[in-house]
Amino acid sequence: MSEESKELSSKEPEKIYPVWGNVVLLVLRLFVVFIVIPAGWNKIQGGVEGIEGFSVYVKNLGLPFPLVSAYAAVLTEFFAPMFYVIGFGARIVSIPLIGTFIVATFVAHGKDVMELNWAEFYIPLGVLVSCCVIAWFGPGSFSVGGSADHED
Repeated sequence: MSEESKELSSKEPEKIYPVWGNVVLLVLRLFVVFIVIPAGWNKIQGGVEGIEGFSVYVKNLGLPFPLVSAYAAVLTEFFAPMFYVIGFGARIVSIPLIGTFIVATFVAHGKDVMELNWAEFYIPLGVLVSCCVIAWFGPGSFSVGGSADHED
């Protein structure tokens, strides 16, 4: 092998996403934003008895520290998707969103699967899958710090 071919083969290929891939990541980010922020805002504003009422629901699910868990979930639902809007720190804020929606999908809506109430199960599952995709691939080029050529 020549010196030049060894040098070319040792370089890592850059991650180059086609435009449609970046559009899909943008759509997934906006999907999470439009579903999750209104749910968090509703709990902050006092809808359905506010965070305290939500903490009673969390207690009935059997989760530890219901008031702390309720505040953590509501603050995650409201503030984390704001980073998704601009795509800044999307992978980092995906972590608490994934944790919140694992609980929402499999603990809070787990019985909906057994009762074949798919409409209530699909929404948190869709948000969970979207957050996992964004955590894996990043926010895409249509974001703050995104590049048109490659994703860093």
